[in-house]
Amino acid sequence: MDQCGGNILDGFKFLYMKRFQFSIIILSIIQSCGSETQELDPYDEPNQPEEIITFEKYVENVKTPVRQTVDGGYIVAGGKNGQAWLMKLDKYGEEEWQNTFTLGDFGYSRSVVQTSDGGYLYAGYEGIVKVDSNGTEEWKNKTKTVGAYPYYEDAIEHSSGNFYAVGGPSGGQGQLVKFSPTGSVLKRKFYGSKCEDDIFRSIAETQDGMLVVAGEKSHGNQSYDCAFNFMYYKDFWILKLKKNGGIIWEKTYGGAYMEKADDIVVLEDGGFGVIGDKCNHGYDIGRCGPKAKVLFMRLNENGDLLEEQEWSGLNFMERLPYFSITTTADGGFAWIAEHKNKGTWVHKFGPNEESVSMYPGGYGGFDINRTSDNGFIIGTWGGNIIKTDDELNYEASSNE
Repeated sequence: MDQCGGNILDGFKFLYMKRFQFSIIILSIIQSCGSETQELDPYDEPNQPEEIITFEKYVENVKTPVRQTVDGGYIVAGGKNGQAWLMKLDKYGEEEWQNTFTLGDFGYSRSVVQTSDGGYLYAGYEGIVKVDSNGTEEWKNKTKTVGAYPYYEDAIEHSSGNFYAVGGPSGGQGQLVKFSPTGSVLKRKFYGSKCEDDIFRSIAETQDGMLVVAGEKSHGNQSYDCAFNFMYYKDFWILKLKKNGGIIWEKTYGGAYMEKADDIVVLEDGGFGVIGDKCNHGYDIGRCGPKAKVLFMRLNENGDLLEEQEWSGLNFMERLPYFSITTTADGGFAWIAEHKNKGTWVHKFGPNEESVSMYPGGYGGFDINRTSDNGFIIGTWGGNIIKTDDELNYEASSNE
């Protein structure tokens, strides 16, 4: 090889070595930056606290149950133009979609839950309807055996994959219906007395995979086995049921006048918290306006009464189911109702809780549920959706 060729080869070797060294330097910088980025990434922190978001939103609807969804957002149920209606919100309360379905909407109550496939189940007086995660209707069931409608008040998806709905009065009795994952009726059972107006208001799955149902059961008036003004002679009515509706235990709680259970929550110890109202009217039903109170009971897993509390100030409305209860992160409870002077009424209490009442304005209670950040999502009778922190604080709507 001549001198020129040797010089050229030596030059290539020099450039190759420099390029190799430069590559090593660049690779080291990239690895170092990647390491720093990984250390600073907040999503890689195992104990990173969840962002606390609060808001208030008016959804131009009434009687609005609301639940948190697996993506951190919320699903709201209502009615529009006489049809069942759902609205999906993101975690900030902004609308993602809304839709109506081929199921009529009327009556005093409705409920919604997210299903294990990411869709939603809506229950109301006319029946139930299942939709997918985008709000597209998949199936509905309006079947009945007694009365004009099934009159559903609440529904759940069980861990077995089946659905359950409860309501009434159907022929004067409470009703439980078990549905398959595709909406076929697997079981329909009726419960109650020979008196009119026995109603199931709420259902939940128990810690052992069974069912618990809460509602109101009619009883007599003095010497009469069944009262003529049956809506004012009721007891708290709680049943634990097997998955096909067989009774494990059934209990009533109350006195000679009116106690009505409206919602039930399952506790970590296997017991239950129940919310509703009472009126010791002394056989004068016109006195319930000034005398009605919010009534709470805590039961153990066998239905034995462990605790009872009541609060004055309730705005009494005959027959309207507008109470709801949930648990707090510290082992307490939060409920919603309506105060006679202050409108929507939210109260938090418990052995490890400071008792707090919050009056966000508007009217009526309807639904309250604990969220993944240990705050609460609230739906009111008047259509306000409120997301609070764990102390019931929230950012009020700028449109108010």
